[in-house]
Amino acid sequence: MHQDHEAASRRDHAEKLAIAERERAYYEERMMTFGLSPISTFIERAPAASYRMRRGITYGHKDMEKIADCIRAGKPWAVLSGINPSGPLHFGHKAVFDEIRWLQTQGADVFIPLSDDESYIFNKVATRGQARRFAYDTVIPTLIALGFEPGKTFIFLDSDYTSIYNFAIQLSTKVTWNNLKGVFGFEVGANAGAIFYQGAIQLAHILFPQLPEFGGPRPTVVPVGIDQHPYILLSRDVADKMDMVPPGEMCTKFLYSLQGPEKKMSASLPNTCIFLDDAPEVAEAKIKSAYTGGLPLARVQRELGGVPDICPVFQLLNYHFLSDEESAQLYRDYREGRLLSTELKALAIRHVKTWLAEHREKREEARKRIDEYLVKTPITSILA
Repeated sequence: MHQDHEAASRRDHAEKLAIAERERAYYEERMMTFGLSPISTFIERAPAASYRMRRGITYGHKDMEKIADCIRAGKPWAVLSGINPSGPLHFGHKAVFDEIRWLQTQGADVFIPLSDDESYIFNKVATRGQARRFAYDTVIPTLIALGFEPGKTFIFLDSDYTSIYNFAIQLSTKVTWNNLKGVFGFEVGANAGAIFYQGAIQLAHILFPQLPEFGGPRPTVVPVGIDQHPYILLSRDVADKMDMVPPGEMCTKFLYSLQGPEKKMSASLPNTCIFLDDAPEVAEAKIKSAYTGGLPLARVQRELGGVPDICPVFQLLNYHFLSDEESAQLYRDYREGRLLSTELKALAIRHVKTWLAEHREKREEARKRIDEYLVKTPITSILA
């Protein structure tokens, strides 16, 4: 029986190494296919780099050389990242918005549209009212509590800021059915709301920072997962037709599901992620039951090492809580068998519980400041 357990642990190690290799190859292949540049070309040109860039969490881009030039010259530029308010934000969202917050420290104006219309159209909520409540009660206070600056952060809910629909109507004339079918794969019988949202409203979000009311054409970057690259290509094509600057993209590796790297983190599956409004004890239970890059037998893990590259618990620490030196040391200790998964989880639990308690206080304070961040400027330039 003991030999069976040891053999199983060794097979588990080999399987996890294989998964890590597939992940590495996937990103390399997609980068090459889409013609994206490594983030090092931005780092070489920009005055500074975020720790996520240095660690390869933000790993690729298109056209961010323009952003680096704007940072150096002190010229205006923007970053845009929309979110659908179908539920509370989780640490996967935090990873992206932390990077956006760093970009704001480098001079970016930050635009965050909340697509309650998308939430309803794609059946992520039962009613539009449900999405609105999530937006105002949870999502917006959470974003503010992450440290975004008033005056340089522009948040709006689609259904309240209806000017976005006027812009979407204008952009819809620049896109054909073949364009949309090629990007989104729409078939006959597709929901008409989905077609208009992805074919026009989503484009309006991306190009919104370049409207005259917000300073006119300027370089803009959109953080995306690499599978969303075709969306950026479509927006670049439409930007050309609108005499705007084609938006760039910044590719960031998202956190793995707590259930493993081959499963998707989803707000609709609570055990796949830690929500930013989870009670500390709830988060602790999730981490204790999480998948890791470790092995069933401690003795075998000490011999062969763990696989931090596919471990969501290591990622949680690496993305959110550690200095460069601490992250590198933790990686080595885990990879070389000096650190076991139980010890890794204990470290993550301490950091996460402390952060959640502090964030809860910041979020409550942020509820009083929502109005400072909401976009109220009417868009009249497109109605002339």
